[in-house]
Amino acid sequence: MSRVDPGIAGLNHLCLSVPDLAAAKAFYDAAMPAMGWRAAGPTAFAAGNYEIYLQQSQVDGAGFIRHGVGLQHLAFNAPSRQAVDALHALLLEIGARVTDAPAEYPHYSDGYYAVFFQDSGGIALEFCHTPNMSL
Repeated sequence: MSRVDPGIAGLNHLCLSVPDLAAAKAFYDAAMPAMGWRAAGPTAFAAGNYEIYLQQSQVDGAGFIRHGVGLQHLAFNAPSRQAVDALHALLLEIGARVTDAPAEYPHYSDGYYAVFFQDSGGIALEFCHTPNMSL
């Protein structure tokens, strides 16, 4: 198998369709900087070479379904366990839905530490510290 140029194979951006753009913007404006992302436009965030965009959903539907077809969850890298705990505190402060408080998940990998939560539209998110993974 030939090697792929990482500049070509890397993730470029992700666009999330949300049921209420104003509520999503308020949520992500608070949460993204705490995870190391910066505003890159009115409804965009950037970290390194990656971008995440928000857009208003054009379809009414059932909303997020954990094991349904589509995005199951989106996980962000945390630089430390303390960063995970700090985000958890922020999520509680802004009234976000935390589905699983910070904990170790050794069945994922040694030292795996994460908080699981949902955005204002119910999209499942995770902030995880994986000490054995080079970022």
